[in-house]
Amino acid sequence: MKKLLCLVIAATMLLAALPMLTACRNKPADGTVTRMTVDINPSVELMIDDENKVVAVTAMNDDAAILLAGEELVGKTPEEVTEALVELAADAGYLTEDGDTRTVTISLSGDDRYAQKLYDSVAKKAAKAMEKLGIDAKVEKAKALELEALRALAAKTSLYTDEELAEMDEQQLHQVLAAGRVETALLITEELREAYYAAKQHEVDFAKRQATADVIEAMGGLYAMIHSAYNAALTTYSSAIKALDEFRYNTFVSAESAYQQKLAELRAAKAEVMEEKAALAELDPASADYTEAAQRLELKEKAYDTALAAFEAAGDAANAALEMLVTTMTQCESALITMEESFSDNIKEELQAKAEQMESAVNAKKDAFFAGFEEAHGADIQAAVAALQEQKARLQAAVESK
Repeated sequence: MKKLLCLVIAATMLLAALPMLTACRNKPADGTVTRMTVDINPSVELMIDDENKVVAVTAMNDDAAILLAGEELVGKTPEEVTEALVELAADAGYLTEDGDTRTVTISLSGDDRYAQKLYDSVAKKAAKAMEKLGIDAKVEKAKALELEALRALAAKTSLYTDEELAEMDEQQLHQVLAAGRVETALLITEELREAYYAAKQHEVDFAKRQATADVIEAMGGLYAMIHSAYNAALTTYSSAIKALDEFRYNTFVSAESAYQQKLAELRAAKAEVMEEKAALAELDPASADYTEAAQRLELKEKAYDTALAAFEAAGDAANAALEMLVTTMTQCESALITMEESFSDNIKEELQAKAEQMESAVNAKKDAFFAGFEEAHGADIQAAVAALQEQKARLQAAVESK
């Protein structure tokens, strides 16, 4: 009995010590995923696994896409990635002195104890990196996303329904988000990722209905007429999906589109502003050269505002046209839903009996989608990265020339 009591006491002490051991190792609980953002104006999202390793790095705006182009940061620790982001931002002129103290903002969500320790660690790393670079900057902690905002983000990066996401807690949403970020790691711009997930959702929705049509067709006999009507509606739906996906891609992703051309002009205008700021930072504020440079900067900033307005107008026009195609596609889908609701009990029973077979067919489409998307649009994906790298090289050259 005494031996058993000793074992119980020892086990209790070990269990009590586990949280402290975990905290000392600065690692989250097993199986958890942490979301972290680093905002210097380039805004970057990191997804961190339970081994304190970064599994996904995502650009949350165009400046961040420029910063991340060509970089290999996955597999590093959050501290290492934070230091790299500060250095990259400095090299590209995003931390140029302009008379104001620069701010690096960090947010974390996940395991609360780990998140606080991680914030302290990455904030210290960022501060040291900026001190080493001679940059007058401060690090601040930002509020993490609320649960509903996190659900909205997960909805954009997965095929889960709103109902399924509503049942998930914060940690499950982090896991969904991390999986989506890993899946689209090669799609560096927001436009590419949006086109990808929209097309994938349409592919899966169509696959489900194609599987339904196949089951009805196999029933034969009296069901041939029902299959014919459903298949005709499915063909119309397919055409609407194709038109929508092609328009979205050609309008928002293709380098030849007005939207992308306006984006290129906006990037060029911003580069000129940053170049002028870098030059201004090297001048004596009391000198005539400084006054002239300040006037040039003011003109460059006005040109940037004009380019931004043109870019936003192009986006608004494209979205208005896109909404018309979405409406057409939704109407075609509604027609299919109406037919499905009117299926006889025999058809519904057969669909239920073949549910597993149908799900396998749909999953095969899901699994093969990225490879097909990459094969179809690989050249555009590479061109997007090349354009971003070219922009980054231009910004870096301006800083190096100081």
